[in-house]
Amino acid sequence: MASYSDPARGRHRSRVGARGLLATLVHGALCAGLVLSASTTTKPAGAQGQTQEQVLRSYDIPAGPLGTVLNQFAQAAGVELSAASALTQGKRSEGLHGRFSVPDGLMRIVQGQGLQVIQGRSGAYSLRAIPASSGNASGVSALSPITVTTQAENAYGPVPGMTAERSATATKTDTPILEAPQTISVVTRDQVEMQGAQTVNQAVAYTPGVIAAFGGTDSRYDVVMARGGLFVRQYLDGIVLPFSAYSVSVPQFDPYMLERLEILQGPSSGPFGQTTPGGILNMVSRRPQADARHELWLQGGNLHTGKLAFDSTGALDAEEKFLYRITGLVKTADGMADYSEEKRKLIAPSFTWRPSADTSLTLLTHYQHDKVIPQYQGLPARGTLRYNPNGTLPRTRFSGEPSHEGMDRKQYAVGYAFEHRFNNTWSVRQNLRYTHVDIDARGTPGYALAPDERTLSRVATQGLGKGSILGIDTQAQADFSTGALEHTLLLGLDYVKQRDDYRFASAPVASIDLYDPVYGIDIPDLIPRISTPQTMHQTGIYMQDQIRTGGWVLTVGGRYDRADADTENRTARSTTPRRDEAFTGRLGVNYVFDSGIAPYASYSTSFEPVGGTDFAGKPFKPMTGEQFEVGVKYQPKGSDTLVTLSAFQLTQKNMLTTDPLPGHEFFSTQTGEVRSQGFNLEARARLWKNTDIIGAYAYTRSKITKANPNATGVSLEGLPLPRVPRHMASLWVNHDLDHIGLDGLSVGAGIRYIGANYADSAASIRLPANTLWDAAIHYDLGKANASLSGFKLSLTAANLSDRQYVNYCLNELQCFYGQGRTVLLNLRKQW
Repeated sequence: MASYSDPARGRHRSRVGARGLLATLVHGALCAGLVLSASTTTKPAGAQGQTQEQVLRSYDIPAGPLGTVLNQFAQAAGVELSAASALTQGKRSEGLHGRFSVPDGLMRIVQGQGLQVIQGRSGAYSLRAIPASSGNASGVSALSPITVTTQAENAYGPVPGMTAERSATATKTDTPILEAPQTISVVTRDQVEMQGAQTVNQAVAYTPGVIAAFGGTDSRYDVVMARGGLFVRQYLDGIVLPFSAYSVSVPQFDPYMLERLEILQGPSSGPFGQTTPGGILNMVSRRPQADARHELWLQGGNLHTGKLAFDSTGALDAEEKFLYRITGLVKTADGMADYSEEKRKLIAPSFTWRPSADTSLTLLTHYQHDKVIPQYQGLPARGTLRYNPNGTLPRTRFSGEPSHEGMDRKQYAVGYAFEHRFNNTWSVRQNLRYTHVDIDARGTPGYALAPDERTLSRVATQGLGKGSILGIDTQAQADFSTGALEHTLLLGLDYVKQRDDYRFASAPVASIDLYDPVYGIDIPDLIPRISTPQTMHQTGIYMQDQIRTGGWVLTVGGRYDRADADTENRTARSTTPRRDEAFTGRLGVNYVFDSGIAPYASYSTSFEPVGGTDFAGKPFKPMTGEQFEVGVKYQPKGSDTLVTLSAFQLTQKNMLTTDPLPGHEFFSTQTGEVRSQGFNLEARARLWKNTDIIGAYAYTRSKITKANPNATGVSLEGLPLPRVPRHMASLWVNHDLDHIGLDGLSVGAGIRYIGANYADSAASIRLPANTLWDAAIHYDLGKANASLSGFKLSLTAANLSDRQYVNYCLNELQCFYGQGRTVLLNLRKQW
């Protein structure tokens, strides 16, 4: 980890006795009460040895003002650099492209500028003018330094390359990944762009044990599962997103507005409160940066794909107290199935105010409008997954009614992240966001297949959902020492208010011949079936202490949650209240060796009130989970390598699954208890100075250990959970070709293996294993012609072999093909 030293905000530990500690805690708690609470900004990293300075890293910094280029280099290299402003004023640099050590990179940037770089005893660098005469016996006179930049990677900002070193998702504090006592995977922006991921589902496809819940073809939603078929709760910037019992009023986020995606696997209620046992997916927004950077992106591809995107950030004043960022895009594409299409408009402005070195306030907003005719078209298993005497149905077949089918979603969010540091011990943070989603979803799914095995009976449906959620997370953090123990104490209070209003209507419509479809039928007036608003309030209070001594790191935390919900049935004119309470927590221990090896063990629990009711109108019980996990992580200091190996056993009670009874297709039931066991392996590394590797493997066994029999006396006990492959593996390799004279050119290839699994709770629909190939080519046009500096051309392909396969089934009548070959050509200009 690169060093960061700031006298005003350094990570100095205050040594206090018992009385002093008590007084400090009381004082900090009172101060925290004056502020609603705190945002998430950088916590300075610790000191670092000199070995990092000689490590070769890749840089791709465009030409620009010398001060800006030095600023970007210092941030990417994670070093402290100071210079008098007069030395850089009016000067330009050609930027820096290629792999360099820190000294070589600095010398290359200032070459020909009449400047030299000097490294002090502390390891910090300073910029000075070359003496006019070599006869100066005293050498160079030191100028009064003015900090240009000193910031290394932090848990809330950009990650240079494919491998992150820090995260706040596991602990809510800026913590090295080596010290997190759970499995956490960070998908960086560089990885998203390198692989050409267009959705969050695609972005996490190379993450061990993580799989798209509905096969990944449903482009309307990004829903993922981990740890043995358990859903993962989604967060944005640490605040929970709307989640509906009917999976309608949920948002979707374009990867272009995100800086990184972090998946924490397993129960995590200790820091986050009510969550699913599968873990959390925390998406981190792009935030304003002091360094001016701008991008324009054009994209085109097969299926009539087109996209125009832009991103701009920088400072609004010379003192860099006011920063801005604005990100946006418009895109359109046809779906894989006939008549399907997708359209999106997105704008995401943000603004940061830093009145002092100890205080910052960042406003984060976005608005997104999606109009989709889904390519997610259900087809019978007979004709897709199994033999049908009429032949195999093509994956372009549209089983719905084009005039009726579609989804219109409008979503927006307004929030902020605030932080203030009182002194070297106490700081407060507060994250707040209000998110609103408005959805009109229409479909014509099939419900019966005629004896001729080609005529599908259908029903027209409409789901209207309005979901909103207000989340406030207030934290007070204290960094102090007691004897030989160093503490990072976190005290927090969070509050969530969610309202979900769902209306559903349906009516039978004309059937369709799947092998000779005719469209243009009349849609009758739909009959209201469900009208259910639900309001939920949740309050949690939590405490966590990260205790360090020598190489040991002990993470201990606990919280108390109370959730109140009122579910109204407008049709029956009744209201069902519910209150749920729970204590949850986590205990973890790590030992971090100087070599970068860090074994760990942890125990964690989860608690989640479940919204909605079953078919009979009975509210669901809370889901609870507990996990035992052991593992080892490896990340040498200053390297681009991170390896994580973990083994786990997870037990979940009161789990929601699809109701298997006829006529209950849109409802869920609670099977009882589920147990998942397995191990994950993930490796990220840069090898031989020019090759990036991302490898993952997951072995998972899941089993329903308790279940009540259904109406026919059949029990699911002993069966595996749906959508849980025993084996999953992936490997991505990207290779720079500079060493053979092809400067600026890189090629990448990836393979994803998804083992056989069952699509349904009864384990009657078996999905075979599949192997998919991906590829990418990237070229920096500035390497060929200096006048094209900042221009980049790339070609990405997913499912390169265009394999046709079924990747998900809801039941015997609704199976869905996996995404066909997707080829995208991208041209970007960065300056």
